Amino acid sequence: MVVTMIAAVLVPLAAQAPAQATPNVAAGPTAWTPQIYPLFSGEWVKRDVSTDQRRDELIWCSLKSGIACVAVGQGDGKHSIFHLYKCDTRSLSNFIDSLSVRNNQTDEAQVRFWGPTYSRYAPADGQIYNFPDYATYDFTHLDIC
Repeated sequence: MVVTMIAAVLVPLAAQAPAQATPNVAAGPTAWTPQIYPLFSGEWVKRDVSTDQRRDELIWCSLKSGIACVAVGQGDGKHSIFHLYKCDTRSLSNFIDSLSVRNNQTDEAQVRFWGPTYSRYAPADGQIYNFPDYATYDFTHLDIC
């Protein structure tokens, strides 16, 4: 009789439970949105840049003297490109992979990334620097001075 009572209670509860959604593998990989905070007036971000376009976008972004441009992966095969010029320390979020920098600042200003374990920098020489994913994932801050 106890078994019958338990079964009578559990069956209706199971019928009320919402069905679990099946992951949609065809939808592609999960993406994230990299952020640099704050972005100052005149600074901007361009999203959804393809891997094939990333190098050209970094160069175009930083053609003007005094500009540093940062490209970082979004997790879906695309990249966000940040156009930065103001000397300040910034916070980073969702910096996971595919980090590249072109630093076209003046007066030997560096673009410096750091986190709890790793730190890296890009000198002001107009070259494109690529950073390893393990370090990118660790970075929590950026300074472009």
